Amino acid sequence: MKRENYFYLKVVFLTILFLIVRIAMQFDGLYGQDAYEYLRYTNEMYSFFVNGTLLGDYFWGMGYPFFGCIFNFFVHDGAVALQLVSLAAAFTTWIYMDKMLALIYPEEPNYIITFLFLVLSPIFIIQSFLVMSDMLACSFIIMAIYYFIQFIIQSKNKHCMLGVIFSMLSLQTRYASIVILVLFFVLVFIKLVKSKNYKMILFSVLIGITISLPHIYIRANNSLQFLSHNFLTEWNILNLFKNSFISINGESQSKLINLVYCLYSFFHPQFFAFGCLIFVLIFINKYKFFIGNRFQNIILISILTYAIFLAGIPFQNKRFLALSFPLVIIVCYPVLKQILSATKWSKSLIMGVLVLQFGFIVYFGKPIYQRSKLEKTIANDLIAFSGKTIYIFDIDLALKGRNVPLDYQNIWYKEYKNFKKGALVLLNAAQLEKQWIGLNPLINWNKLKTNETLQVLKPYGDGWNLYEIQ
Repeated sequence: MKRENYFYLKVVFLTILFLIVRIAMQFDGLYGQDAYEYLRYTNEMYSFFVNGTLLGDYFWGMGYPFFGCIFNFFVHDGAVALQLVSLAAAFTTWIYMDKMLALIYPEEPNYIITFLFLVLSPIFIIQSFLVMSDMLACSFIIMAIYYFIQFIIQSKNKHCMLGVIFSMLSLQTRYASIVILVLFFVLVFIKLVKSKNYKMILFSVLIGITISLPHIYIRANNSLQFLSHNFLTEWNILNLFKNSFISINGESQSKLINLVYCLYSFFHPQFFAFGCLIFVLIFINKYKFFIGNRFQNIILISILTYAIFLAGIPFQNKRFLALSFPLVIIVCYPVLKQILSATKWSKSLIMGVLVLQFGFIVYFGKPIYQRSKLEKTIANDLIAFSGKTIYIFDIDLALKGRNVPLDYQNIWYKEYKNFKKGALVLLNAAQLEKQWIGLNPLINWNKLKTNETLQVLKPYGDGWNLYEIQ
């Protein structure tokens, strides 16, 4: 298939998916907490450029809300703009994945591998439609690595410059991107020093400073605050061998230790359902994983470096692995090509992969879709209580993001001595009792149950209830 035809197929495929997700399913990409913080700051940035209102502080990297703000000038809806940014980032990742495979493995590329194992992966499809920064950071990482490899091969300054630009954009989108890219920084720096290309080193530093200026300006008083995040301050090598943690985020218990979790992108069905089978075939010497390609080895080291970084954090979140997942497909490409070539690209095999991937997409996407529907349902119900005080946990950012005008009292921040009569209470009691033992959310909920008379106004299912204090 000609490359230009494949390009248009990508556009058509993602456009159809967007119409299904956005219009047919009415999924706006908003769910949880982080999404609404991205939306808040996107709208704040937009207001800054349109009305000149001052920008407030913002903890996370500014890349995602910045591009959301740019898209917002065209669609005039912050949530739609951010969802389109994620979709555009998915498209860009797909484009550069194929370019990278052709660069690293110069033989005739098999585009179907990217489609079957990356694009149809549940994590890729889901992140393409979420209001989350993961896909945008992922696209910048892939572009940065592509141009750094171009520079290592061809020694052209323009490739180094583009690599630096996209790596800094990835860093300003997700700070953790630097862990994936650090090996490429070292290799490029060594090459520049060996070739005495000191002007390019200086120019790269200037590019990095320039792209960081908005962050430095807006966060002038605490521009390095992200380094004090508990993910870093509580990082410990011993966490690799743990699966239960107690932190400011409560108590968490996972099935497997962090050392296994950090490698999910190689075998977990949310990422790469066929990984286990592939590694069994490699183990019995049926296929080769390593083919003597230095860039395959470098990328694998980058993946493992990032995996160990995640494993040391006292927490597990599979979403964090999305940043390095496309790189997993790159290092597995040779063995995937061997397997598919051996089976002569049989239609039954390809159909089997399609069906399996679709099933996993539905399975892993359903909880996110249901949570988003729950947030919209609750937001619509609570409009009738505008102005009332509500004691709330976990879902307050969603209601604020959906413009429900209430007096929010988040029971995480402090231990309350008294509660206002006639106020609302909205929470998931089962979740509190499981995760927040001895901490403010559960302490306050126990006080409410013991000292106040609570009337259930509406049960929302799955542990969620709306109460009124009598």
